[in-house]
Amino acid sequence: MKGIHNLFPHLSSANHSSYDAFITVVFRDVQDYINVKNDPHYTSVVSPDHENFADGQSTMMSFGWFERHVAGGQLVEK
Repeated sequence: MKGIHNLFPHLSSANHSSYDAFITVVFRDVQDYINVKNDPHYTSVVSPDHENFADGQSTMMSFGWFERHVAGGQLVEK
């Protein structure tokens, strides 16, 4: 990957993804995601169109969460 050594000069090599894109979607909670997947517009329009743009066999998902830390009644941001 051209220029990778400029970004990470301390690494002797760097792994890079074979994927074309990464997409981040944030929901307040898991139920919101479930609701979207069950929404009639999603199931009739968005989901079928997704097949035109993504290779379902290669698509990978990972899940995580955001945490907010409070100390002394104040939000701690780092």
